[in-house]
Amino acid sequence: MRRARLSHWSVTFLCCLLAVPTLPKLVGGISYDSLYLGVAAGAALGIVYLLVRPVLRILTLPIGCLTLGLFGYGLDAAMIYALGEYLPGFHVASLGSALLAAVFLSAVQMIAYAFNR
Repeated sequence: MRRARLSHWSVTFLCCLLAVPTLPKLVGGISYDSLYLGVAAGAALGIVYLLVRPVLRILTLPIGCLTLGLFGYGLDAAMIYALGEYLPGFHVASLGSALLAAVFLSAVQMIAYAFNR
């Protein structure tokens, strides 16, 4: 029997939607005022990851090659930190907290992609 697979976009969006509300439990320095705002932050981050992240990755490709891809974590951390600045009710204390959140989101996405094969 053939198993249904989700698209790459769906997996990325669902990982952000489900992982962002769990970030305050795992990463100190990230908080939200209500669960609704945590889910809204996850949806907003999922949209940013789908629309803005590919453009930023292409624009910063030379820096990414020089750092062997580690600059991608910096981009992700910057997007999470910016989300904390612009979304009322979602708070990111420092860029270090955003970097830990970016590593956690990358791990969640990697596991989800492995199970979606």
